[in-house]
Amino acid sequence: MNANPGGPRRDPRWWVPPLLGASALFPLFFVDFFFYSFSVMYTDSCGPDQCPTSVTMPLTAAPVLYGAGIVLVLLSALLPWWPVMRPARIALAATGVTSGAAVVPLLLTIHR
Repeated sequence: MNANPGGPRRDPRWWVPPLLGASALFPLFFVDFFFYSFSVMYTDSCGPDQCPTSVTMPLTAAPVLYGAGIVLVLLSALLPWWPVMRPARIALAATGVTSGAAVVPLLLTIHR
């Protein structure tokens, strides 16, 4: 006799999307930090107060984008562990990785 006729109440693989998202964000941190460091050095000639917005806006947005990626991956782990939440968990983790990966193209748009 099946003790749980409605199926599993807990997704047995709930941990896969957050783990894959965190595994992708970890190496992205080093790439993002590399580009961010060189982008900040790009502002040495104009200083933070005299740089145009095309330089300062990506430098302000890059840490926010990466931080949002971390938060989204963490939220994918904090969603209820029901099987019906699996698509939302995958979407949150994928969006978090995409947010972290968007930092490099953003920093490549810096120009004076």
